[in-house]
Amino acid sequence: MEYVNGGGLSDCLKKYMDKHKSAFSEEIVQHLMRQIIDALHYIHKKKIIHRDLKLDNIMVNFDREKDKENLNMMKAKIKIIDFGFATKLSADKNDLTYSAVGSPINMDPIILAKFAKKKDMSTINQGYDEKADIWSIGTVCYELLIGKAVFDAQSMGDLVDKVENGSYTLPKTVSKEIVSFLNGMLQYDAKFRLSSEELLKHPFLTKNVADFTRMDAVRASKINNANIKKNKSIWAIFNNEEQFTNIEGI
Repeated sequence: MEYVNGGGLSDCLKKYMDKHKSAFSEEIVQHLMRQIIDALHYIHKKKIIHRDLKLDNIMVNFDREKDKENLNMMKAKIKIIDFGFATKLSADKNDLTYSAVGSPINMDPIILAKFAKKKDMSTINQGYDEKADIWSIGTVCYELLIGKAVFDAQSMGDLVDKVENGSYTLPKTVSKEIVSFLNGMLQYDAKFRLSSEELLKHPFLTKNVADFTRMDAVRASKINNANIKKNKSIWAIFNNEEQFTNIEGI
């Protein structure tokens, strides 16, 4: 098997937080997410859904031992592993899958509902497609930036309640670009989530971090009420009257 020397992204984040007393910077998150979304786009083009995307299933490799020792995450190369729950959809664009598999903390809301109510599966007949992976990657991105789960819960019931409520917070020090990026992934209804192709064209991945608009300059009070059900457009968190349904250039 290919040797990956940096361990899991979860361990890297923990070590980084112990060393720097904070989670990753937006520059590091951008560097990592560019690779993760690119890998996701590759498997989605082949109609493959991973279905268990989480920090522990994303490995890190460093070409130089010095970068590994110093946790130089801007030199980290990403490898997605563990396709044990993966499935392949047919070429039919309307093909869906129905199994309740994965890790609850990173599960698409539909899959989480199935998983939590697995004794009464007859009441939950909704299927899902590759957009389930988009939700999972949204939870990963949030954790890389903030250092904890977007819906941090102590029990399955508590987790379901928090996801159904749908509100999460971000500090005012982040950029408008990353808030929009997260909002494009963390949508309760999968049809409002951006695809992997759209995410690759999102300003958070295409712009220079130095050119980002900081949240303390634009409607900072809005940031405390990000909601996976209410903020249906990628810019809705900033202005409820804005109805941008697509990213400029797509």
